[in-house]
Amino acid sequence: MRANFKIQQLMMEKIGRVINAADEAYLDHLIETDSVVAAVWHQTVKLYAPEDINNGFSRFDQLAWQDIITFSHDNPTPVSMPWEKEKPADTIMPLVTPENLPSDNEDIADSRPRRIHPALWAAAATLLIGAFAAWWLLKPSPVSHQHINLADKKHGVQLQLANGKVVNLSTDSGNITLQQLQLTNNNKTLSLATSTIDSSERNEKLTLAVPVGLDYKVKLPDGSDVWLNSATTMRFSVPFQGKIREVSIDGEAFVSVAKDAERPFFVHTARSTVQVLGTSFNVNSYNNSIIKVSLVEGSVKMKEMGKEVTLKPGQQAIATNNGIRIQPFDESEELSWRRGVFFFSNTTLADIARILPRWFGIPVIMDNNSIATETFTGSLERSQPVTVFLDNLKSTTTVDYYFDKNGQLHFK
Repeated sequence: MRANFKIQQLMMEKIGRVINAADEAYLDHLIETDSVVAAVWHQTVKLYAPEDINNGFSRFDQLAWQDIITFSHDNPTPVSMPWEKEKPADTIMPLVTPENLPSDNEDIADSRPRRIHPALWAAAATLLIGAFAAWWLLKPSPVSHQHINLADKKHGVQLQLANGKVVNLSTDSGNITLQQLQLTNNNKTLSLATSTIDSSERNEKLTLAVPVGLDYKVKLPDGSDVWLNSATTMRFSVPFQGKIREVSIDGEAFVSVAKDAERPFFVHTARSTVQVLGTSFNVNSYNNSIIKVSLVEGSVKMKEMGKEVTLKPGQQAIATNNGIRIQPFDESEELSWRRGVFFFSNTTLADIARILPRWFGIPVIMDNNSIATETFTGSLERSQPVTVFLDNLKSTTTVDYYFDKNGQLHFK
């Protein structure tokens, strides 16, 4: 039921205009594909006057509401926080990817307190509780090995400010002024020139979300370049504060760090931290239980649960629950995603199936679990229709496929 409670919260966030891009894509998917969720959504919207929604329920601000309802992953029960309390600096919601989408029996990861106006909950509580109780009883059983696209390509690349404002970088190009920031968005690249940023100004925390099927480049204020793969989120501050430079990445990115011996550069993932001075490397954190760091040039230190290793060019560190393993890697294969190609060698069908939602936005289901562990060698090109790859796979192996009426891809 906690997943259903989470959906109630997302509906309130969408109406209150405090929802982030990834969660909105997830909710939109449910509304489009689940008739009960769609019915609840349309009934919920009808509870409020259009002018209240457009004005962010500002007319309620002067009422005697001193507390605000918030939620957290560890405590799903509504709790009160002072209305005036400043939102923590590190509470931006990480992008949810196909790998960590919960089933109906799992929670949706959320560590970010959300500010939802009490007026929304006061009007909607009865409807939502009753409707989702019915949905819980009527919903179909979950299907194993199902991956659902969350950050749909139609939403574009999105930049979110700390105040919740979102800019669609796929539609807004050229020079963009955001409060203290002067950005340039050209040719799938976002640039922040150091000359436009006064270090005396307040620190701005940004979140960049790249949806499935797209990739995007960012030139950070210090001159470092980050190339983000599809279904990836990066959180960073502008300008960098103090004597360190740091970003957080959920997904996959190639990082080329500008040299600055006095300010080390840190890349944080869900479970590991990579420290560099000036280097180029790839970090893959799609699967939080397996973090991969592949060094192209320079030197990096990887810290994982109290352990630390130093990589040399051509080495890859793989961090799991069993520790850190170092091995050589093939740069042409590991970095092929930057050319829009995924090369795989002795890769299981289950691993290949995880790529398809990120690159093509299609859900994948294994009808026959026994084929999930079969291994294959070949390539997958993002610029070609997915059926080209699927037909090649079918003609050269014993694996077959089909699409159901909902557009879900089945392997059998």
